[in-house]
Amino acid sequence: MDVESMFEQMPFNRAVGIEITHADDGHAEGRIDLEDRHSSSPRTRVAHGGVTYALADTVGGAAVISAVEDITPTIDMRIDYLAPGTGEVMLAEADCARVGESVATVDVVVTDGEGTRLATARGSYKTGGDSTDSAWSEGAPGIREEESE
Repeated sequence: MDVESMFEQMPFNRAVGIEITHADDGHAEGRIDLEDRHSSSPRTRVAHGGVTYALADTVGGAAVISAVEDITPTIDMRIDYLAPGTGEVMLAEADCARVGESVATVDVVVTDGEGTRLATARGSYKTGGDSTDSAWSEGAPGIREEESE
């Protein structure tokens, strides 16, 4: 499964600017180039916590998908914000701590371009499903006809 390509197709990732740069064997890396639109402050660039969370969750999901080679929805994620994201880029690395038949656990570290830790997160993702009957399936509920062609 080409995880990087799959994540490029996600409308949310395109809108926010999240890119998966590597995903293989339970490990994933990703990035977001910070822009003024990602800021929680009107006067200076300080990444909104939701941007940091979205990056951590997306890269965590990519790590699990690379391990199980199937769709893995998020069950839960806990994040600790350690420093504000004020630079040009945020990077994330995720590693599967455990991959079970029904749940995977992932540890994620978010840093800036200088290597400063901005956040750490631990996520749980559903495994063992069947992506042929998921939101990614053609004809799935909520998919408009022009999108499924």
